[in-house]
Amino acid sequence: MSAIHPPRPAPAPAPALATAAVAALLSGCAAAPPDDAPPQPGQSASAGTASPSPSTAPLPEAADGTDLDACADADCEVLVEEGDEFAMDGGHGVERFVVEAVDEDGLSVRGHGPGIELSGHLPPPEEEEEPPTFVMNNIAITVVALDGSSAVMDMSVLAEPYVPAG
Repeated sequence: MSAIHPPRPAPAPAPALATAAVAALLSGCAAAPPDDAPPQPGQSASAGTASPSPSTAPLPEAADGTDLDACADADCEVLVEEGDEFAMDGGHGVERFVVEAVDEDGLSVRGHGPGIELSGHLPPPEEEEEPPTFVMNNIAITVVALDGSSAVMDMSVLAEPYVPAG
């Protein structure tokens, strides 16, 4: 059985390509693509744009250090790494919390409870901006700081139920 392939577009006529090449050379410079434009062939996705990166400064000391048990009541500030896992009291429907990943892209977390599994990803915090926060079952998870393999994570219970704007 042979595969069916869609027809390939016909190549552009040589005079049109030559005209386009001459016009490009005579123009001297081209306009820069917008920041959200996809990379051109042969250009990396990060070429020409500065991508945010986690700070190389040392992480601030977490109030509860590495004591993950302090998070059982959803009120803690701890240093976490990929694979960290702790039990929670279930008061907000979450009985087990897992740090899925900590890397230059941010912090990925997952909460498990009876009949529920919640997950979220937080990008690294930016200087001069509010740190990113993810809300799961009225528990706010915030990335205070991140160094690529460790993060200072704050967990707190919201005073008012979270209602998304919309």
